[in-house]
Amino acid sequence: MIQRFILYPFYVFFGLIVFAPLIFSAEASHSISVSYPGKTKTDQIASVEREGIVYISLEDLIRVTDTKYFTNPKNRKWVLKGRSENIKVTELNPFILVGKDAYQLILPPIDVDNHPYVPLIHFLQTIGPFFSANLSFNPEQRLLLVEQAPSNITAVHVEDRANGTLIHILTTKPFGDSDVSSSYNKDWLNITIYGGQLDTLEISANQPQGIVNRIVSFQFDKSAQISLQLSHKIRDHKVYAQQDEVMVTLWSTDKLTNADLKNPKEDKKRWLIDRIVLDPGHGGRDPGAVSKSGMKEKEITLDIAKRLKDLLVKKSDVEVLMTRENDTYVALNDRTQFANANNGKLFISIHANANTNQKIHGFSTYILGMAKTEQAREVAQLENSVIELEESQEHYQEYQNASYILNAIAQSGYMKDSENLATVVNNSLKKWTKNPNLGVYQAGFYVLIGSAMPSILIETGFLSNSYEERLLKTRTFRQKLAEALCESILEFKKEYEKGIG
Repeated sequence: MIQRFILYPFYVFFGLIVFAPLIFSAEASHSISVSYPGKTKTDQIASVEREGIVYISLEDLIRVTDTKYFTNPKNRKWVLKGRSENIKVTELNPFILVGKDAYQLILPPIDVDNHPYVPLIHFLQTIGPFFSANLSFNPEQRLLLVEQAPSNITAVHVEDRANGTLIHILTTKPFGDSDVSSSYNKDWLNITIYGGQLDTLEISANQPQGIVNRIVSFQFDKSAQISLQLSHKIRDHKVYAQQDEVMVTLWSTDKLTNADLKNPKEDKKRWLIDRIVLDPGHGGRDPGAVSKSGMKEKEITLDIAKRLKDLLVKKSDVEVLMTRENDTYVALNDRTQFANANNGKLFISIHANANTNQKIHGFSTYILGMAKTEQAREVAQLENSVIELEESQEHYQEYQNASYILNAIAQSGYMKDSENLATVVNNSLKKWTKNPNLGVYQAGFYVLIGSAMPSILIETGFLSNSYEERLLKTRTFRQKLAEALCESILEFKKEYEKGIG
């Protein structure tokens, strides 16, 4: 009898140890409803009740609040990214660390089926102020309200295009170019927005598309980062900050490979630079800039274009077309349409500059983009002002919208090629003329909008500068300009065609 009395408690104790987890896991579990104020989205969190205390799944809480975390399964620790400090939670330990400070729960986190659960009300009261989202619980309705911290980055939309991918990062406040930076490393493109605050729930709901395999967001104290995992390498990317979004354009690395061709000889020919369109600026009733001595820009540009055409035909097998062969007026949009309609492979618009500051001199080259300097903006305004001479200006109304220009940039698969061509041209002009190289700039030139090929606009010199006016009057200098342009175009053509299979 004594032996039974001794063994019986042992069996009871042993049974409790072995089967207690099973008994607890068999308890009736309940779910807590989750609501997000201002959003239609709802969710559920697993919960259990022990001795009148409601415990909720820590993993579910992390999920519904989209909290960043990492865990150590060996010591059953969970580290959550809080508003400003990490929150460390350990199973069966009532002490929770927020940064270096310790806070004690009335009841410790427990284990349910090998998953951590925390006492709901006690956890929210103690840790709520440090959590990544604002949390409040209604016991009667068994409803947890999850309200994200105020955000200014609300969504990421991926738009797949035939010639690339366009990514819209929607914002509720304007960010400047200096607020946004980007980096590309292996398969990941990272966009960092300083002063950005993410709506992590909305962004996590965005679906990848096209080249974008995965979208991951990170909230830091002073910045937000959106990382895009790409399915294959990109040739280049550009980031543009505007009023209500940050726009990212991606262009593929692939030009052409024999494996992609149905008819290699014919299809490869489509990618060769075998037809160049030269655009002598102004003409007819539009004289362009006029020097003090009465020399007109339209005469200079036409002469340089003709000389360049003769050199290209003589030194290569390319076909050269011109938007005007004589002193006629051609509308800006007609020049680009002419190049596209004739399947041009390069578009070169030739101009001469002018400025109220008569000391400024030198050459510069432009590609389509948002002007980042006052000088680039002034040059574009001057060149675009010729639309006042056209009978109808309705076609250009949308051109004046910054978003339209950004979309035009995004739709072009030739921005990097245009930039490379502009750089080669400037290097060659410097070598041949010895004049100051004022650089490569972006600006919203109407004549470049919509071109389906690498396109640049060259300002060969300043008619407002007495020294360059005298140079531009001479046939010798115009020939030098043509030689420089011919050399740079053929150099670019050689390099460009290396990438064709």
